[in-house]
Amino acid sequence: MATESEKNEYDGCYKKDAWFGSRESHLLDRYGNLLEPGTSVLDVGVGQGRNALPLARGGCRVTGLDNSEVAISSVRAAAENENLDLVLHQKPFLDFQAPESFDVILCFGLLQILSPEDSASLLERIHHWLRPGGILFMTAWHVDDPSFPGLCDTWERLGLHRFRSPDKKRYRSFLGRGEILQLFFRWKVIHHWEGLGQFHRHGDSQLERHGDVEVVLGKP
Repeated sequence: MATESEKNEYDGCYKKDAWFGSRESHLLDRYGNLLEPGTSVLDVGVGQGRNALPLARGGCRVTGLDNSEVAISSVRAAAENENLDLVLHQKPFLDFQAPESFDVILCFGLLQILSPEDSASLLERIHHWLRPGGILFMTAWHVDDPSFPGLCDTWERLGLHRFRSPDKKRYRSFLGRGEILQLFFRWKVIHHWEGLGQFHRHGDSQLERHGDVEVVLGKP
């Protein structure tokens, strides 16, 4: 779960247009055939709705979850304006009680900002929330991320690849090479890629690049 400091930071970011981009994830663009109309989708960390809104427009029954009031308010306004089937919850994922199991779960860019305990809790909940035969779309950061060496020297180490900032307000968690497949070792691998992602920027921030992990996995 994001700390209060990061929650306030995200609230500020989400007041700006398309902070994390305006187009849906390329994973959804590539594997969109797996999501037919009527598919139930849980978007953990819905943000400004760049994935949830297009899926709802395509006929999916989407539930969006985010701790940011600004994010939820903006997505709700867009959904209501288009009369989309999109249910939104403003709360940490730790407080979310799923009313049903879902056909698809989206979890993009969340693992890396969680504490070790919350990372483990999120993975456990994903196993519980996704129905057998369901599909998980997930991204995270791995240890080849350019920021990793600097954190090793300046942040408190909480585990092999997990850190807490000196002010104890932020966390960063990285996956080892191939670790994602160990975490979901019995799942069907539809897509798996690890490497350096594209250079990008958020709003007017500095150009950045991350060590990315991408998976699309089928639950047994």
